[in-house]
Formats: sequence, structure tokens, C-alpha cells
Amino acid sequence: MPQKDSDVARKPIPRTDPLRADPTKYGQAYSERNPPPNIQAFREHEAKRQEASKRYFEETQAEEKPQRQTEKTGEAPTADDGPQAGATDDVPIGAEKSNVLFQPTPEVNFDQVFEAVEKDLRLVSYVVFGAIMILNLLFIGGGWKGLIKSLIPAGGVAAAVFFVLTHVGQQAAARKMESAGPKTEKLRYVPESVEWMNSLVETFWETLQQNFFDNIAEQVNDMIKPYIPEKVPVTVKITELSHGCHALRILSMRSLPDSEFGDLVPTHGTDKSGDVTQAKEREKAVEREEGGVFYNLEIAVAYHETPFRPRKDDMHVDIFAMIGPVPLPIYVQVKEFVATIRIRLQMHPDLPFLKNITFALTENPKINSCVSLGAPWALDLLNLPIIDSLLVSQINAAAADYVQPKSMSMDMTVYVGGSDQKEDTDAIGVLFVKIHRARNLAKQDSRGPGADPYLTIAFSKYEKPMYATRIIKGDRNPVWEESAVIMIRSEHVKRQENVLLRLWDSDTTGSDDVSGVCEFPLQELILKANQMQKREDQLQGDVAGTDAEGVLEWEIGYFPRAEWRKQLRTDAKDPRDVHGEKVEVKDEDKEQNAQNTVPDPSLPSGILGLTIHQCINVQVKNPNKKSMGQVQVLGQDSDGEDNDEDETVSIAYIPSLYVTADINDELVYRTRVKSITNAPNFNSSTETYVRDWRMATLTLSVWDTRKKSDDCLVGVVALKMSDIFHESSSVVKFYDLKGGEGTGRIRVSMIFRSMGLKLEENLLGYSVGSFVFTSNITCTGSNLNTRKLYLRTAGSERSIKSGEKSDSGHTWALTEKERFLPVHHRYMAPVVLEFCGSSDILPSPGPLGKKLAKNKHYAILWLFRLTDNQISDFTLPIYKTNNPNRLIQNVVDSPDDTMSLEKVGEVRFTGKFSAGLDESHEEFLNQGKGSERHDIWSAYMSWQAARKSGEYVDVLGEGS
Repeated sequence: MPQKDSDVARKPIPRTDPLRADPTKYGQAYSERNPPPNIQAFREHEAKRQEASKRYFEETQAEEKPQRQTEKTGEAPTADDGPQAGATDDVPIGAEKSNVLFQPTPEVNFDQVFEAVEKDLRLVSYVVFGAIMILNLLFIGGGWKGLIKSLIPAGGVAAAVFFVLTHVGQQAAARKMESAGPKTEKLRYVPESVEWMNSLVETFWETLQQNFFDNIAEQVNDMIKPYIPEKVPVTVKITELSHGCHALRILSMRSLPDSEFGDLVPTHGTDKSGDVTQAKEREKAVEREEGGVFYNLEIAVAYHETPFRPRKDDMHVDIFAMIGPVPLPIYVQVKEFVATIRIRLQMHPDLPFLKNITFALTENPKINSCVSLGAPWALDLLNLPIIDSLLVSQINAAAADYVQPKSMSMDMTVYVGGSDQKEDTDAIGVLFVKIHRARNLAKQDSRGPGADPYLTIAFSKYEKPMYATRIIKGDRNPVWEESAVIMIRSEHVKRQENVLLRLWDSDTTGSDDVSGVCEFPLQELILKANQMQKREDQLQGDVAGTDAEGVLEWEIGYFPRAEWRKQLRTDAKDPRDVHGEKVEVKDEDKEQNAQNTVPDPSLPSGILGLTIHQCINVQVKNPNKKSMGQVQVLGQDSDGEDNDEDETVSIAYIPSLYVTADINDELVYRTRVKSITNAPNFNSSTETYVRDWRMATLTLSVWDTRKKSDDCLVGVVALKMSDIFHESSSVVKFYDLKGGEGTGRIRVSMIFRSMGLKLEENLLGYSVGSFVFTSNITCTGSNLNTRKLYLRTAGSERSIKSGEKSDSGHTWALTEKERFLPVHHRYMAPVVLEFCGSSDILPSPGPLGKKLAKNKHYAILWLFRLTDNQISDFTLPIYKTNNPNRLIQNVVDSPDDTMSLEKVGEVRFTGKFSAGLDESHEEFLNQGKGSERHDIWSAYMSWQAARKSGEYVDVLGEGS
């Protein structure tokens, strides 16, 4: 039978070789099958699509015309409806494979079968069990015994049916998930329809405010200035940058792996090429890259102007240039453009979750624009042949700075908020309190002297103590001479708090008793800021309206944050540029803040705000012999693409981390433990008072918790605050962990605000250190006890047994070890020289030995009077007293009703208070109690690790 013309037209499409695409430097982002979008290709594609559609309808009409003629004549059609040679019946007759009506042959799907089996599985098992029992009863018999015997086979068969069908359903579900997995994974990198995104862009386009583009224009103006030579009398400024009313369109959008992004993904420490400037730029890129989750995206966008609309409704840029005294306005209007952009988003756990954006062009964008001089309606310079090619080359040259491998990064926290860099401290000021003494306290105990007083400072409505003095045992007239600094926040002022001083009596067997209280309004202190007020108050009872025995002598004053000094600004701009033209400075740039001003050296005391954000890439050795387990992960090929083969990865160890912060070798803060993670996010903040930021040190330590041993120190960061704040008062930075049992990085932000408080030089020192004897100890006098010498202070005690007598007195030669006397709580403690008269010949338990042991003489040196690291000559009186506890615990040097003093000689030596930890502290690590003992151990281990790493800097600014 002869074939019709339509049958000839439906010849099978000949097969061709598959399209090939060689991978590019940055991966196979596009290929011959998936070319990069541009205006020309878009128009060619539309033309081909319209031509194919036209040809299809012509063929359809040609087939329908003879069929209608056949129906009119009453003749039956003789068309062959079967598939032709080389074709398939999967394709509808008269259609090509590219037709949207084509659907592949449905596959056999047993999903409903397995769902029905799973739903009625128990019922099927019960039916099988019952059927066997009934068959056994009908055909085998045996009565009740036979019935009982049939329970075993019936139950076995029913259980077998249940488990077999369950296993079959599980295997079918697993195979379905495995077959769907690769398809789902591939879909992540397949372009999809983006019409939903275009609708979102149009909505977003209408909500964009002009202020957003004004900020971008100001940034571009700052970037243009360095490219203009200083001696050239030309200034260029963008006066208006507008996005127009017509939104751009997104042609395609897809997710990409890191392998497609090339140099946009920085690597830490692997690239050593280039000069110092390039190395610093790579380091900044690494700091931006680390500490977040990243998402890679490729977007192809296009824009076309709206016809018959005013110029202001389209994308445009207005530029004002000055060539000497001649003004030259330039008007640029974007008619159309197509570009493909690769974007790398850095996400982080804090609101608004977006931190940085790095973007680059895959190639130079195709731009069609209009450039006019003098007026928007003037001649388009791009219509001129020479200028056209010149401007196009300039546009391509400018765009080349953003074409891969080059890129540009933007800190989005500037636009959407959420910056890690703090602008100010929460504390608005401090209270400086001097606690001198208390007199005539009530007798609280029935036995002994009657009181063991100490004092706490708190707020009346929030009664958690913020400071506590030392306990003076057995004394109703304590003399503390201590000072405290209490931070004030805005909520304290809003709540109209009162400063509450509460005097306690310490009890060893029960809870402490309140001896009396004293309150003072905070608002009254704020009204009289920057001055101290001396107070002598009668103690009140803990219950309102009642009195208590005793008088408290103290001083208090409020000192707010100091104002920024203009001389300390680090990025102050000249009001005139290099061309002599005035520069418009934004209002926020006119105001000084922590980002553009360094701390005031003349006001060394202030508040340090510290935020520990996160740790990343933490690696610690496995303390156990066994690993934590194995996990199945989807393998990857050399291009970073996922493949179908699973890989078994053994996880050796994942730590549980926390961070401690030591200021001046004293623990001040500890974060919570983040369990089983190599990259914990803490975002923990604290503020603490620093006596002297010029000499202060900050040590950050990362610890891994252990159950059966001491916690493992992963690494430390040792910093000097003068180095931290040498460019600004607010810093956000990554630091490497060193000196411990592991590696990693930590990101912290710090801010320092000086307070309008000038302390005496002796109050600017460390609270932890060592008193160092730089000479021998010599004493003179009559009837001195020189058999043995004890050196004691808060945190350590040494016994000096031997001494030599000479014409000038009695001298003790100290060994190198004995010269160092470790000190904790320096501003509460004295150095006590105790001259003991007991003899080694006499047994101490005997009555004579006890009597001689009580015959002691004392010399007292209070450490709060010393200046750090200054060697001084000391001549101290040696006293004989009937109340040594009062002499040792109180800052007194004269007799009173409860204590007699008799000077029996003098002791001379030279020495200093050496600020900070040293090796001598290791000997006394176990002398503390409870949490204090652990804190001292933790600070010492961090100090030791900092010395081991070579990063430690002592208070004199020299490497240890």
C-alpha cells in the first residue's frame, strides 16, 4: 500500500552521537547541551521554537484535510495506525519525542500492593493461624490434645508469614529509596523553573527603598577616589543610582558544589605565593570563609527597559564630574543586559543568619546602554562608532575585575544588621566602693570573741552579691581597707535600685547570720557623678525599721563611661580631598565610636566586653582505645559530585568543648559545655572590670571535658590588650589555638570602654602574682625569736629554718625557691613574717614546747600598698602582741582595747610584687578548696600552655 505524504513526514529522527563538553577551569557549569544564557541565544531559541510550532501545526492541518474529504465521500480511511519501522508506540501518532504530550510507558508499581499487605499484615497472620487450627481439627482430629499440639505449627507458620511479608516490604521500600536517591541528588544541580522567583523579585523590587542604593552609591564613590591621580584636577561622584520600576528577570538558577567555584573557596595555609599584601588578603578571605555554613548558587539574570516609559522608570546612574572648573553631568541608562553570576552565601546561627556574600561573574556581561552628556535627552554617545567601541571596552575592563577567578565580597551585616562587632558595653558606668572598717559590732556567738564579720555589696531589689570582703575571724572591730568596683547597667537605673551593703557573721556549722545593713540610693550617686562620698553610717537591722549595733566607715562614688577623645580617632577624614574639594561626611561618620577610636591611655581603668562566638575545626586526640563508631556516607568522585557508592567512615573521637577566659592570669568566665561537636557555637557574653588595660592580658582556653580524668586543654590564645585595641576599641577576629593537645580556631569579639575613674597607681595591678625577695632577710632588735622564720601569704607558706647571727643582726639567706612566695587575692592579703621561738631540740608536744611556740613575733606587709614589678627597700617593725589574729587579719599598726603592741625590733629586705603567674605557683595548686581550687589549676594550666606555644606575653610586653 502506498504511503501518504504525512507518513513520509513522520520518519524516525536519526540518532546522533551524544553531545560532548570538555570541563572548564571552574568545572562543567555549562556544556553544548546547556549553553550559558545570553540575549542572542535567547532570541535564536525563541525563533527556533516558533518555527517548530508553525511547522507542527501545518503538518497537523495537512493530515486533517484529506481525512475530512474522506468523511464527506463516505469512504473509510485507510491510514495505518501502527508504529512505523524504527519508531516506537510510546510516542503518540503525529508527535515527536520533544512534544510536551509525550509520556513514557508506565512502569509496574507494587507500592499499593505492599501498602495493602502492610496494613492487613496482622489480620493475614491471624487468618493463617486460625485456618491451620480449623483444618487440623477437621481432618486430623485428636480432640483437645490434638488441638493443643496444633498450636505450635499454626503459630510457627503465622509468625513466618508475618516476618517474611514484613521483610519483603522493608526491602521494597529500601530499594525504592535507593533508586530515588541519585535522582533527587542530581536534581539539586539541575536548573529549574524560576517563575516563582521572578514573582518574588517583582514584589521585592517594589519594596526596595532609594536609601539602600544611596548607601551603595556612597561606597562606590569611596572606591573611585583612589583611582584618580592626585595631580589631576578631576572629581567624579555618583549623584543618583536607581533600580527603576521594572524588575530584572531570572533566567535560571541552580545550586553548585564547591568544586565549581574555584578560587572563590579559599584554603587556609596552602597558598604561599604572592607578596605580603596578597597574603593578608588571603587571610582575610579565610577569616570570612570560616565559621559558617555555605551555600553556592548560580543565577542567570536579564534586564530589558520598558518601552515608552520615562527614563526615571528604568535602571540609570547619574554622574557628576568636574574637570577643573567645568562641570560635566553624565547620564547613563541601562537598556538591556544579560549576566551569569555565581554567589557564595555565608550563613551563621545568629539573626539575620546571613553574614557575607561573595560573588563573581562567569564571563563579561552583555550590556546595552545609553550614555548622554549634559542632559538625559541629549545624543547617545554609544551611537558614535569610535566612542561605542571605546566605552564597551571600558565596560569590559571594569567588569573583568569581577570575572572568575576574581571576586568581590560584601559584609551583609551592614545592610541587614546582626554584626558581631559590638558598638558599646552594656555597663554605663561603675561604682567605686572603699570599705574601711566597722566598729562596735554586735556579739553574735556565745563563745569566743563573738563575731567573724565579712561584708557583701549588692542591689536592694536584686540581692545577689557582687562583691564580698575577706572574713576576719574573732573580731568585732574589723579593719578591711578593701576596694570594689560594681558595674552599673541601664536597668539598674530604671528599677531605681539602692546600693545594699550587708554585714554578715560567718558560721562554720550553720548558715551565716546578718549583723546589719546599710542602703544608699543609686540615683543620688548618679546625680553626683565623678566624685567620692565619705560615709559613716549606723547599721540598720535586716528587717525594715529596726536598728543594729555597729558603725560602718566607707566611701562610694559613681563614675560613668568616659567620652571619646577626638585625638584618639584612628580613621578621621580630612574635610577636603586631594583635589581641594569639600568632602561630605555622613552623620554616623562624624560621631566617634568604638570602631574608629582607640582606648584612652590616660584612663586605664574600664569595662571589657567579651563575646565568645564559636570554635571551628577543633581536632583532639582520641583518649580512648576504641572509636566512637562508624557511619555510612555517600561517596564523592574527584569532581566533588556524589556517586552511588556508600563509604564507611570511622569516627575516632568528637570532643565536648567549653571555653574559659582568664584576665591577668585569673579565671573570670566559663562557657557552658557543648557536647559532641567539633564546631560549637557558644555566643556567650560577659563584661568584667579591668584595672589597667595597658598592662592587662587575656587568655582564652578551649577545654575538652573528660569523665575519668582532668579536662583536656585543647589550646589557648594569649593576648595583650594593648595589642588587641591598637587600632580601635572594638575587635572581632579569629585566633588559632596553640599549646594544647589539639588544634582549631576560635572567634571572639571584644570591646573596651574607659571609665572616668583614675585609681592610685598601686590599685592598677594584678590580683595574682608572687612576692619576690630580691635580697636576704635581716632583723635587728632585742629578745627576738630567731629559731625559725615563717613566710606566709594568701596562697602559700614557706618555712626558713636556718639563719646566721652577726653584729648587724640575724640574717636568713634564701634559696632561689624560697625567694618566691605565690599570692592569690593580692588586694586582700598581707605578707606575714612570723618569727618563732620554738626549738628543734625541745619536743613540740611538751608543755614547754607549746609555751615557746606561742611566743611569736610578727612583721606585716600589706600588698595592696605596692606597685607591680617595682623593687623597693622595706624596713618593717617587728611586734610582740597578745592578739596576733587581729594584727595579721586587720590593717592596723597601733594598739587598742583588744590588742597590745610592743615593738621588739625591725626587719629589712628588698623585694617586689611580680605580677602574674610563674613556676612557683605549681607547688601550691592543691591548697584551694572546691571550685576555687579548680579555677586556680585551670588558670595555671592555661598559662603553662601559653608559654609552651611561645604566644605568652608578660606584663612588661616581652615574650616569656
